[in-house]
Amino acid sequence: MAEKNFIQRNMASQDAFVKSLYTDLYTRIQEYEEKGSDVEKMKLSHAGSELFIVGTIAVFLMMVIL
Repeated sequence: MAEKNFIQRNMASQDAFVKSLYTDLYTRIQEYEEKGSDVEKMKLSHAGSELFIVGTIAVFLMMVIL
């Protein structure tokens, strides 16, 4: 709540740069809150190739060390 007051206070600033900066920030926050968050969790299938590469490197290093 204090952040919105801070943003609104800076939106009324006499400095044109600060005013435009915080006005843009406020509109972006409003758009984000209206849209919502469509983030989905990462699944094991999404990381399959990376896990394969890490496993290959680990096996290679074990073979070199031993």
